[in-house]
Amino acid sequence: MKKQEGKFPFYMYSQNGEGRIIEAHTNDTAIEIVEVLNGEVNVQIGTELIVAEKGDFLYVPPTLVFCAEAASTRASIRGIVFNSSIIEDNMENFDAEVFYMFYLQSKNKVAPFRDGHPVHAMLKKYMSESYDEYVGKDVCYNLPIRANIYLMMTALLRYYCGTKDDADRMVYHNVLRMRPVIEYVGEHYCEKIYIEKLSDMINISPDYFTKTFKDSIGKTPIEYINGLRINESMRRLCETDDAIADIADRIGFCNANYFHKIFKQYMGVSPLAYRKSTKK
Repeated sequence: MKKQEGKFPFYMYSQNGEGRIIEAHTNDTAIEIVEVLNGEVNVQIGTELIVAEKGDFLYVPPTLVFCAEAASTRASIRGIVFNSSIIEDNMENFDAEVFYMFYLQSKNKVAPFRDGHPVHAMLKKYMSESYDEYVGKDVCYNLPIRANIYLMMTALLRYYCGTKDDADRMVYHNVLRMRPVIEYVGEHYCEKIYIEKLSDMINISPDYFTKTFKDSIGKTPIEYINGLRINESMRRLCETDDAIADIADRIGFCNANYFHKIFKQYMGVSPLAYRKSTKK
């Protein structure tokens, strides 16, 4: 397991081996950027399973369950973990809106950044420089690492939030329009949520709300809500010994059987099998 070194708001790590190389965990307020150095790695970020290869980078948003396992032989990865306050505390109001859109879009469009991707070269350069500084620990080594965090995040923000054409601008507008809904769902997804209530929050019809939500967020409202619930169930299955029926009830599913069905639909395994896999 990696461990935190030095004083947060950031630290770096490297891990290698066979089998599980990063145990399932959740960063509530921290961002993680990961690089695969060697081998092939099965990476779970929230409900998404990604097969990452040597040279790939992955962005792990706050609150999503994250773990990594060598696919066959040994594999090695390294990463940087930093508190989102490093970015948020230095943003003006407009930039804060951009960061909100980035936070939402990056959670719903989890994918590896591979060689040839618009941001890959920058992530590779600044991760390598940061790790050299972190290992060398020369005088004021934390300053260039902070600078590299800003540069990596700038590249990612521009990729996710660039307004290149009318379609991009419309998505940007609709994501911001949905903000009250997203914030409400984020606080109440463990309760019963009705589409009519959500559509009323932004004064549009339920049918038009569902279409606009899917067009801007990339998922239907039900898919989005269930994704939050399944991610929370993964966290509880990893971190607690709570009964599966109790977890189902606490995250908003009407009964354990329905929870089992939706969990397997998203994760490909039962809640019990997932829990056992995290306890190895």
